[in-house]
Amino acid sequence: MTKQFLARALESFDGNAFITSDQYATAVNPKVWDTQLRDYEEKNIVYAKVGTQSYDFRQPGRDLTITVDAAPTEAAQLVETDEIGIQALSNRQVTFTPVEYGTGHEVSKSEMEDAFFSTMENMVKKVGYSLALKKDALGVAAAVAGATTALVANDVDSTAIASTDTLGLEDFTRAVRVIKNYYYDPSEAFICPSQEEQILNITQVQKANEFGSRDAIEKGLIGQLFGVKIYVTHSIPVASNKAKMIVQGASGSGEKAVGYAVKRDPTIERDYNPYLRKYAVLGTERYNFQVLHPNAIVTVESYAA
Repeated sequence: MTKQFLARALESFDGNAFITSDQYATAVNPKVWDTQLRDYEEKNIVYAKVGTQSYDFRQPGRDLTITVDAAPTEAAQLVETDEIGIQALSNRQVTFTPVEYGTGHEVSKSEMEDAFFSTMENMVKKVGYSLALKKDALGVAAAVAGATTALVANDVDSTAIASTDTLGLEDFTRAVRVIKNYYYDPSEAFICPSQEEQILNITQVQKANEFGSRDAIEKGLIGQLFGVKIYVTHSIPVASNKAKMIVQGASGSGEKAVGYAVKRDPTIERDYNPYLRKYAVLGTERYNFQVLHPNAIVTVESYAA
């Protein structure tokens, strides 16, 4: 009886069923590469994720101009019958001009057939990681270039930094004090891996594994000091055994020191060249970083192996 049912089922299939190999099906079936690319990139971003103010520019337009509210100066003491001084209402405009960034990998058709693992997925991971490195490096570069205050460990000359000029509690508190003096709220610090041990040797630093909350597993977070979260990232450049810690704050309204405008999300595309019999995996995105509050950024240069 079972065999008869199977036979009838096979006989009734006339070839008109809508199946995944149909031309129309290949057009409407969703692809997952874009989502995977964003996931891989997101896992490797530190500075751009936690150190910037995001602006959505996913609409027509070449530039995005925003208005930044400039903080007023403090009030003045008054004497009876004196005229009250009037402050000028001051605002600033910051313009983001998105730039396209991209990378890719190629693989032969034969390798796609022979590989014992998913070559396409492996290339997507690498593309996402490369885009993440670029994005974080550009965000860090914008913050360093736009910082109003640049300090050096032990107050030595930048050209004379030695192995003894490491980050200490005083360097951290000086940076925090500068930010507060400009009426900003210190919020994050970013260091390179070589400076991580220097920071963790400060006894007052609360280690991330001591938080007792989900914050302890946040990407790059190693601890906090005086309420300022400390992150380690490979995007802090090290040159001639020197690196700059970035300490930054936010305005009274919570606006971060650096802005990030996204024009196009990370997008993956696949191309096949039949003449060369090879596949290409290409990833691109468009965005721009701009400093919103330069007085809320302090760099502290120190020795880094």
